Amino acid sequence: MKKILYSVMALAIAAMTFTACEDVPEPYPTPVPGQKPVVTYEGEGTLEKPYTVADAINYAKSFGQANSDKAVYIKGFITAVTEEYSTNFGNATFEISDSKDGGNKFIFWRGLYLGNKKYSSGKTQIKVGDEVIIYGNVVNYRGNTPETVQGSAFLYSLNGVDEGGGGSDTPAEAKGSGTLEDPFNPAGAVAYAKEVGDKESDKDVYIKGKVSSISDQYSTQFGNATFNISEDGTPSNEFTVYRALYLGNKKYTSGDLLKEGDEVIVCGKVTNYKGNTPETVQGKAYLYSLNGKSEGGGGDTPQGEAKGDGSLSNPFNAVAAVNYAKTVGDKESDKDVYIKGKVSSITDQFGTQFGNATFNISDDGKAGNEFTVYRALYLGNQKYTAGDLLKEGDEVIVCGKVTNYKGNTPETVQGKAYLYSLNGKTESSGGTPTPQPGGEVKTVTVADFNAAAESNDVWYQLTGTVKNLKDGDQYGNFDLEDATGSVYVYGLLSEKGGEKKKFQDLVAAKGIKNGCTLTIIGTRGSYNDKIEVTNAYFVSIEGGDTPGGGDTPGGGGEVSGASISIAAADFGFEDKGAATQKTLSDGTKIVFDKGEGSTAPAYYGGSYASVRIYAKNTVTITASKKIVKIEIETTDPSGSTKYNGNDMAYADGGSKVSIKKESDTKVSFSNLSASTVKIVNDHSEAKGGTQLRIKTLTITYAE
Repeated sequence: MKKILYSVMALAIAAMTFTACEDVPEPYPTPVPGQKPVVTYEGEGTLEKPYTVADAINYAKSFGQANSDKAVYIKGFITAVTEEYSTNFGNATFEISDSKDGGNKFIFWRGLYLGNKKYSSGKTQIKVGDEVIIYGNVVNYRGNTPETVQGSAFLYSLNGVDEGGGGSDTPAEAKGSGTLEDPFNPAGAVAYAKEVGDKESDKDVYIKGKVSSISDQYSTQFGNATFNISEDGTPSNEFTVYRALYLGNKKYTSGDLLKEGDEVIVCGKVTNYKGNTPETVQGKAYLYSLNGKSEGGGGDTPQGEAKGDGSLSNPFNAVAAVNYAKTVGDKESDKDVYIKGKVSSITDQFGTQFGNATFNISDDGKAGNEFTVYRALYLGNQKYTAGDLLKEGDEVIVCGKVTNYKGNTPETVQGKAYLYSLNGKTESSGGTPTPQPGGEVKTVTVADFNAAAESNDVWYQLTGTVKNLKDGDQYGNFDLEDATGSVYVYGLLSEKGGEKKKFQDLVAAKGIKNGCTLTIIGTRGSYNDKIEVTNAYFVSIEGGDTPGGGDTPGGGGEVSGASISIAAADFGFEDKGAATQKTLSDGTKIVFDKGEGSTAPAYYGGSYASVRIYAKNTVTITASKKIVKIEIETTDPSGSTKYNGNDMAYADGGSKVSIKKESDTKVSFSNLSASTVKIVNDHSEAKGGTQLRIKTLTITYAE
């Protein structure tokens, strides 16, 4: 009887169990293929109902790797402080969570203090456990780090204390048409930049607003400034003015400085940089008016008349050069052209350091309808060593190849254009420029050349020592040798497509013989399985009377004795692009790497051209000889901010050598003895610290 009773009870319990299970919802929703999970938010991102940290993380992730389209309020507890507020930069970095005990974390990245102001001495400092409300735009940095956008966030309240400065939760209305009579408001500029996308706008526009924050003030060092503007001067619905020139479309030399609340009109081209940052284009915008004061400078300039055919007798004017470059597109023109105009502005003056210059020209020497001459050589197609310097208003003729860089910047090709005449003065050797290859010329070592595939369309520049040249040879057949190997040159011409069997004329003119160092350009070919430099022509000669000359100079660094130097501008990296690697003319290889840092090395051009080495980034140098010393010239400080690396930086060639800071702009690593040396800009964190901005790198080898 007991067994029957137990069986009945068991069945009853089982029935109840199955019934209860049917009423309990699944712990997680069943995924639907192709459908994104629905995210619910506890807060609303407003001051009255701020986001939780969990909300903020989800909100940042919802934008992918783009900046959020509006600023939000986020509430939490400080669980870690990476960088305390200081009077040096006025900002701080810390982590917040929904609980004092931690958990999900959100990073407040280099944000300002209470009231959306820089921190000043005497103010209350932050600490772990503080309850805070932060306000700003957010981003999921690199797709894995939810944080505030640098320069677009501030501490709204600290343990219940606030100093105002909060923004509006309502997106502003886009207004204006972008003309001087009807300028865009900041929201209108943002909308227009997003429409343009990650390229440069095809016209200048005017934007009116009030200065809401200043990242880089006008100074005599760079002559430009970076700041945000909004319609009412508060940090909401802002537009970024990036490295814009001063009144009159000139570099700042003296005058009124910006301050928050100033009413400005800015004129220039805009872009949505990397698809997520609406801003003006660096160097192509300026302050048209400051609190009603204006010095003109152009804008809304009608398209001028294109003139000329690009020949020396009938050169292009600036407008025609722009049009021609646009037809060429984002490649190199297949011929050299002549362009005539007057210098309207100078970005980089001719100097003995790099020997080239960057400047704009127009028909009348004024801003508007300009063409950019980019890193062009001096008179005679030579590097500048001495002579007349450029000044605005000078009449020039420039000769060289052109391109529409990245499809939006008509300019001469770096290193393939020169100043043919300056105010009528010329040092050229003739009216027709030396022909060059129609495509890119790759500067390589002999080993790299030998490893390349055969092609008549790819051109290579090689530098090496002449070996096994026979007396009286009419063709110019010889071996070219550098530190990485040797290759046979099958016939050397005086210029591309030049006359054959005239090598002895070149010998007489240039003094070519065994032991001298030649730089040539040619294509990769072979004959009977023997690798050859084919279609080769002469570029330059340097050095030695005896076979087996020393280090080879050329396109990848300048050799002097037992050392080699290279400027950042000669690495060949794109402006604001990644710094990767470079093989020098003597075969030494330089590799830039992110290391354990959060930001990878990058190259920034212009007058402060340098490779930026961030916290924990590495620079590995591999040579065929032992390296004994490495010297680095850095960019000048910006105010109190130096760029000469962290104090923890070191070089490792089997044993670590600490950085030696010889000055604010020069560091070195001495007493090395290895053919491979790794420099590490070491720091206590993967972010922050002091950048090492490499302007010039010099490597000294063992004798």
